Amino acid sequence: MLLRIDRRQARIGMFVDHVEGAWIDVPIWFRSHRIDDDAAVARIRDSRISAVVIDLDKGVGPTQGPVAPLAPPKVAAAASTAPDPEVVKAKETLRRTHSAMRQIFAAIRDGASIDPGQARAVVEEVAVAMRHRPRALLGITRLKSKDEYSFLHSVAVCALMTHFGRFLHLDEDMVQQLGLAGLLHDIGKVTLPSEILGKPGSLSEEEIEIVRTHPQEGFRILQSQDVSDMVRDVCLHHHERIDGRGYPDGLQGDQLSQAVRIAAICDVYDAVTSVRPYKEAWSAKTAYRRMWEWDGHFDRVLLGQFFVSIGVTGETARRPDP
Repeated sequence: MLLRIDRRQARIGMFVDHVEGAWIDVPIWFRSHRIDDDAAVARIRDSRISAVVIDLDKGVGPTQGPVAPLAPPKVAAAASTAPDPEVVKAKETLRRTHSAMRQIFAAIRDGASIDPGQARAVVEEVAVAMRHRPRALLGITRLKSKDEYSFLHSVAVCALMTHFGRFLHLDEDMVQQLGLAGLLHDIGKVTLPSEILGKPGSLSEEEIEIVRTHPQEGFRILQSQDVSDMVRDVCLHHHERIDGRGYPDGLQGDQLSQAVRIAAICDVYDAVTSVRPYKEAWSAKTAYRRMWEWDGHFDRVLLGQFFVSIGVTGETARRPDP
């Protein structure tokens, strides 16, 4: 008999049939198995899964007492398993794309041109990874240090935009352009002072205004680059809002292209679900709930479809017809 329990009720002797939650939140190491030690218990309790379904015919059930407290971090860290091959491949993808993004940003900072072939190669590698190992790739990009945040954020937005574009049944050329737009959407940040970009706490009003110049700066940079108008449009307008309260131009409604609407969602989603030293990362379900509450910020239809594409469903979301 199968029984659904809270992940905090996991204990040694249970047989886990499967776990529930958005695919992006389900641990990439998961498989049906018996819980045999404290480390395995800790890994389940410390994960983001919403529920655990156990098989009472193959293992024990939950205790009758109160839910046990979470295991201390040192127990969770003691878990030793063979490296997941998908994680290994995803890490290798990120190593190469992270290095390439550093080169692209450095070239722009030095006044040079973007190598179109290099940029396309990054988009293609990220797009392929999103086809075969999306959970592993996005799971790793959530862990961004201060020094690599801008680069990995760009890679993650690229990944999300190509993934969402395919989900929407857009043609492959459009998907590739969405990926390049995601890769370069924040290129204007190369012009910002490093002390502002790396500031761990809240920014002052003056600093916020400086940061808000990056879309125009990025658009200026891309004017002399071999990229499409769509890529420039996303760079300039990814902080616009459906209700016209965004920046830099205060565009609203139909004035925002589909690509810009997609970019706005993917950009914010990666930011709020990333682990940063000064804030807690939201789970996919928390991001869905809170982003939906931001009335006037996003295209509602696309927002619902985006969360369907990553495995988070609600009554407002549906998959588009082919």
